[in-house]
Amino acid sequence: MTWDTGVGAVAIDIGGTKVDLALVDASGEMLERRRLDTRAADGPEQAVERIARVVRELRAAAAAVDLEVGAHAVVSPGVVQDGRVLLVPTMPGWDRVPLGAVLGEALDVPPIAVWNDVHAAALAEARSGSLVGADPGIYVNLGTGLSSALVVGGDVVRGAHRAAGEIGYLVPGDSATTPLGTAPLEDVVGGGPMARRISALVGVEADAATIFASDDPVVGSLVQHAVAVLATAVANLSTFADPAVVAIGGGMAAAVPTILPVVDAEVRRRVPFPPAVRLAHHVRDASLHGAVALALDELARHRLAEPARQG
Repeated sequence: MTWDTGVGAVAIDIGGTKVDLALVDASGEMLERRRLDTRAADGPEQAVERIARVVRELRAAAAAVDLEVGAHAVVSPGVVQDGRVLLVPTMPGWDRVPLGAVLGEALDVPPIAVWNDVHAAALAEARSGSLVGADPGIYVNLGTGLSSALVVGGDVVRGAHRAAGEIGYLVPGDSATTPLGTAPLEDVVGGGPMARRISALVGVEADAATIFASDDPVVGSLVQHAVAVLATAVANLSTFADPAVVAIGGGMAAAVPTILPVVDAEVRRRVPFPPAVRLAHHVRDASLHGAVALALDELARHRLAEPARQG
């Protein structure tokens, strides 16, 4: 690939098992991608060190072709407040880590912009995916967990505490019997919890994709219930927000094509003015594309601020 000279950015998508990084030019074209294991159980320090090493390699590669890296951005699971990651039970030791600051320090740059990965995925869908022009639009991420984001006027509504869209905490049934401090809807619908629950019931360990493909009638009944609960939740969100489009993404949505028609049918049945229900465009690497969009926003912000600093 021929790299244009000019400016670019580095986007970082930190997940529970892997970290994806991309060097992009000012148009957002990915010039080089890297991947490494998160090793989340080993703590954030080692991950930050290895991520910084790869970012330095990408910056060196960019410099070799006269491309200046003018911005960085990172996305992560959990609620992100002021660059600090909260509510990440799947990554022990990461809670309250000031990710933007520690990555910035490791790279000798100011604190790096950090967003929640699903908010970032929604931004990608609004810029170059299934939510382009949708005002408002809803993005639902169905993977190991469950989360969503609302897009209004092309911008992601992040909320007063940056926790907007954490629908896994919604209560799908009787609130009096639901334990506090849990994520009740995610426990029913999220791929990870659902796989663990069904595996325990049937006595066979399997992941979500295997469970959805099972011809066991007991498993099939449990899966149908989970999808029905998801469909009702999406219908309720649609009634509240009146979106033009609902885009459903995440690894489980990609692996299980039968989910989409069930959700669409329930939305049409329940919602007074039903939105279009679509598969997300960036269905497998939406968070990385979101990190790219965020990095480009940071690049534009830095370039706008440059004349003011020079003045």
